[in-house]
Amino acid sequence: MPAKSTANLLARALLIFVGLFALLIGYYWVHKPFDVSSALLIGGALLDVATVAALFVIAGGIGRTLLSRIDLTGLSRAERLALEGGIGLGVVALAALIFGLIGLFRPLILWALLIIAALLLRRAVIDGLRDLIAVVRSALRVESVGQGLVVGYCALMLALALVIALAPPAHWDSLTYHLIAPTRYLTAGAITPQPDNFYLGLSQNVEMLYGITIGIFGRDTAAAPVHFGIGVLALLATAGLVRRFAGKSAGGWAALLLLSAYNLWALFGWAYVDLATMLYGALMLTALTTWRERRDMLSARGWLIVIGVMVGLAVGVKYAAGMIGVAAGLFILIHQPRRVIGNGLIVAAAALLIFAPWAVKGVALYGNPLYPFAFGGVNWNPDRMRAFQYSAYDLVGRGEAWQLPILPISAAIFGQDNADGFGFTAGTWLLTLFLLLPLVWAWLEARARVLARTVLIFAAPLVLYWAVMAAVNSVGIQTRLMVMALPAFAVAGSIGLHGLAQFPKKPIDINFIVRVALTLTLVLGVIDALQTTLSEKAPQYLLGQTSLDDYMYANTGAYYNAMTHLPAESKVLLMWEPRGYDCPPDVTCTADVLFDHWKLPIFTEGLTPHDVFARYRADGYDYLLLAQSIYDAYVPFSTYPQIDATFPAEIEQHMTPVWTDSVRYTLYGWKSDG
Repeated sequence: MPAKSTANLLARALLIFVGLFALLIGYYWVHKPFDVSSALLIGGALLDVATVAALFVIAGGIGRTLLSRIDLTGLSRAERLALEGGIGLGVVALAALIFGLIGLFRPLILWALLIIAALLLRRAVIDGLRDLIAVVRSALRVESVGQGLVVGYCALMLALALVIALAPPAHWDSLTYHLIAPTRYLTAGAITPQPDNFYLGLSQNVEMLYGITIGIFGRDTAAAPVHFGIGVLALLATAGLVRRFAGKSAGGWAALLLLSAYNLWALFGWAYVDLATMLYGALMLTALTTWRERRDMLSARGWLIVIGVMVGLAVGVKYAAGMIGVAAGLFILIHQPRRVIGNGLIVAAAALLIFAPWAVKGVALYGNPLYPFAFGGVNWNPDRMRAFQYSAYDLVGRGEAWQLPILPISAAIFGQDNADGFGFTAGTWLLTLFLLLPLVWAWLEARARVLARTVLIFAAPLVLYWAVMAAVNSVGIQTRLMVMALPAFAVAGSIGLHGLAQFPKKPIDINFIVRVALTLTLVLGVIDALQTTLSEKAPQYLLGQTSLDDYMYANTGAYYNAMTHLPAESKVLLMWEPRGYDCPPDVTCTADVLFDHWKLPIFTEGLTPHDVFARYRADGYDYLLLAQSIYDAYVPFSTYPQIDATFPAEIEQHMTPVWTDSVRYTLYGWKSDG
């Protein structure tokens, strides 16, 4: 072939390059894969990911710095990342709380502080990123087809959840209080009392993080990805712990078991807070196993402090998560009974110090450090507590107390999404595979047995607490109450599978049979997750194939449509509708968070129905929006059904319909004669 000069070759290459891009530009100028609105939606989703990623990276650097004096030797990289991220995010949330209490809940101030922290701690931030890259590479470096399938399953389930997380918020608790709190605080520029919504008096570590990510660009779609990221940290903590004691394959199974629980997977896509309790439950296992190994060393005190910090941060998410402190205390007592007082004081002091800002907020704004429990407080009374806990539908009241001794198995079999009782589809395996442990114990290595004992001791008081709560009130039955214990179940189950893999293959290869059954259920789980993702229309919305109205109708039914029909510049009292998040900016909505707008003044103050409507009018309400379908479903289970049942007849005497969708919602205005 004739030799060509370098200049000639470069000219030809440039010609091909220019021609290629001219062709692509020309083709897609005509055949547009995305219109402007689609590009904006995708760009917005990427902006949300970048915002949340920045928060997590900076928080990780903060956590790494704070843990620099704790001996982390022996922990897996995944555990370190999760521990640093969990503590860093908790500290950022507490800082946001403190600034909010002094009237500085302002995104620019909070992000300026985060950027300053990132610059000052840049070495820790960079080291954290390097560890993250190493963890991802290690996870992708599979050693067998089985490991590859586990990694692929986890990646697919996480990808589906992330798609849902990037779509507009549409799930019940998000619209009732998880997003109400940060948006109100951002509007006020401060954390202020909210007497109309008692949920906002609870501790709110995760909601503080939502405020930070929502506030910087005014995008509420940046909230759920925070919850998603917290869930990923929990997976890293759980899988990293199991890998340290039982190997890489067992660690992968631990993450898989968590994601195999349908409702737990779904939480990765919602702006809720439960995954934070799962994170601190997982990190508590890391802290306890490390403390146990070093309990006679000087470094043990540092790990006792870490244990206390985990308790304080967990209670800062949900009060009920404080039970991980009780479980940790029992574990420490068993392993070092002679030092129980000293150890207990260290753990308690650290926990109280971390929780103190929330206690201060409770006292200052609501008159109760544990609002609304124990000491009452603003807009609270025993009747509201009774309505909140509602004991008539507990397992004893339903005549199903026989389930209490086998609660995890019962929750696995009978638990269903959006159904009374457990209200949670945990899947076939997460809450049941721990039963393998006594059968495969002889085939477990010594370190795997140590970890199994740890998680069983830790989980036992949590399950007992669950049983007690399920026996006395309907809220306590819910499996979501126990998300903090699910890492322990995943660890125990993965060790059970690990032991089963060592089980003799004759006279029957039971390991093969179990894994075939497990694989089949996982395939069904993937199909279920795909159907959910598509039915919620999250990918269709993000790709511009579905309008916001259609997306919201698919996920909230008639609720969003009713919100769009509220008259401008009006004040609306919602009746039997606890969600108020999508109320238009120029409309003032008061949600019915405990379904007691009607009965509360009647049974606590003795007002007549006429007096109640007179008060509504005196309070300046222009309209009442009745959620008819929720009312119809609620009244049979009401704490005062005889009062609630009078509402339809009474409203017809005082108000008249001005808009209705004929089935679910009716907007009432005042009759001219009052």
